[in-house]
This record gives sequence, structure tokens and C-alpha cells, in this order.
Amino acid sequence: MRGTHHVEVKNRDASFKFDLYRNITIVRGNSGTGKTTLFEMIADYTRLHEASGVNISCDKECIALIDIDWQNQLSHISDSIVFIDEGAEYIKTKEFAGAVKNTDNYYVIFNRESLHDLPYSVEEIYEIKASGKFHKFVKMYKSNSKHIYYKDKSAGKLKFDILLTEDSNSGYQFYQHYFEGSKVHCFSSSSNSAIFKWLKEHENLKVFVVADGAAFGSEIDRILKLRSSDNIRLCLPESFEWLILKSGLIKTDDITEILQNPSEHIESAEFFSWENFFERYLIDNTLDTPFQYAKKEINPVYLNKSNSERIIIEIYIKK
Repeated sequence: MRGTHHVEVKNRDASFKFDLYRNITIVRGNSGTGKTTLFEMIADYTRLHEASGVNISCDKECIALIDIDWQNQLSHISDSIVFIDEGAEYIKTKEFAGAVKNTDNYYVIFNRESLHDLPYSVEEIYEIKASGKFHKFVKMYKSNSKHIYYKDKSAGKLKFDILLTEDSNSGYQFYQHYFEGSKVHCFSSSSNSAIFKWLKEHENLKVFVVADGAAFGSEIDRILKLRSSDNIRLCLPESFEWLILKSGLIKTDDITEILQNPSEHIESAEFFSWENFFERYLIDNTLDTPFQYAKKEINPVYLNKSNSERIIIEIYIKK
């Protein structure tokens, strides 16, 4: 499945309207915010269809995962939007992540805890806001125009000592070269999940974290709750490859349209996360060119001054 899908779910007591952009959407929030109501409406419709008193409007079938044998039910679902209640313990398992990975469905998961085995975007974590019987999804984490997230929205610009990235390959090599000779030191945590531990161990430092936002959803909450969060800025573009594509260095016929409307071009059955798509696109479209890209080692062409400035400007880092 690909594309943006508008969903409306209604009965005589409640109405929900929301849009889904990626294969995994997380809906959080405390009890009484509408999560259970929405799931139960879709579950009723899954069991009883029109007799449930629920009306669902969407270009894709909406199905609640309600069987005890969830794996069997899921194996019979295709090209649909699957809703999963937060009481389902299996969503925390590697088995569930593996089952989701190669399907052509979109998933809406109601859950208050972070799911570290699923690569979901920080942009696709929502809470439900209500006005009377009418409900909508609202993003829980909002960034500024340069993909910066921090707890105190009124905080001033951070003068940081450290740039920390989860990338241990081309992205890290790029930042290390860019900041060479400056007062900023670059480190790699080697993974998204290791960033939290690194920050806890260096709470006295002012850190600018650059990570792949397309798969950072499970990490953002605990990092913003750190005691030292005022000394942290999270910069979460989709991925390092996305930054290169956004810079305009790579010229293809469809790159502008892809960057403006990635949902329309990224097939969920093929790409578990948007970062996987942008990496593949960049590799395929620079093969046998001066800008040939490899994940393991940065091509020196990206390190010359004019090219590196075009890449770095998207996250607005100044030395």
C-alpha cells in the first residue's frame, strides 16, 4: 500500500476523522481520550459490518485485529488498514514486527509505551483531541522548520559541544569532516536505541543529536524526559540520504515530486521505513555517476565545501 488515506469512523455518539501517511501510525494518550472508543467502533464493524451501527468511510478496508490467534488473522489481511488495541501484548514482540514488515497494510496501533522493534516515524505519533462528539488526530511532537525537537519550545538556540549521530558510516563521516577544525566534536552511538544511554552518561554536555526521524518514534519520548533535556536538541530529518536528496545535488525527473509527496511513492510492502526508500533511491540514481553513493563510506564529492554546505543547510547547523 502507498499514499495518504483519509478515514472517517462514525456512529450516533462519536465521530473520528484522520489521515494516515505511512505504514505505521501510533496513537497515544491517557484513558478517556477516545482511543478505546475508536478501536471498539472498528472492532464492532469488523464483526458485524453495517449491523454494528458504525459507518466507516475510507478508500481501503479498515479492520480491527481481534482474534486471539492474531498471526492467523493477519495472514489473511491484505491492502487494508489494520487497527490494534493497546492491550495486545504481542505488539511488543519481535514476532509482531517481523509479521508486519513484509505486508502491504497500514497499521494504526493504540499504545502508550514505546515499541522499539518497530521503525515508526516521530511524525506519526498522535493523540486524540475531542470537541463534543467530534475527534481528530493531533501530532504529539512538532518540530520547527529545520526538524528540531526540544521540550521547551521557547528555548533559545543551543550552542552545542557535541554532535551525536546514530550513523556510524557515511553520515558520521560527513559530520566529522564538516566539523573538523571547529570546537564541535562528533560521536556516533551506532544505533538509535543507544542514543539514550549515551546522553545519560554525558548529562553535563550540550548535545546536538542528528538521527533518522523516519525511525526515531520509539526513542523521542524518553530522551525528552531526560533530566538534561534542556541541553539537548534533537534534529530528526527523515534520514541522511534524504538530506542529500533535499540538497538538490542529485537531479532526477521525479525527485521534486517524491520529496513533496513521499507517501505516493513508497510502497509499504517493499520499504518497512521511509529511510530504507531514500537510501535505495539515492544509491540507484547515483550509480556510475560522480555522486555515486555508498552507505559504508562517504564519497569525497559530498565533502567538498560547496556540496557539504548545501547538505548541512537543511538542518541549519552553523559552526
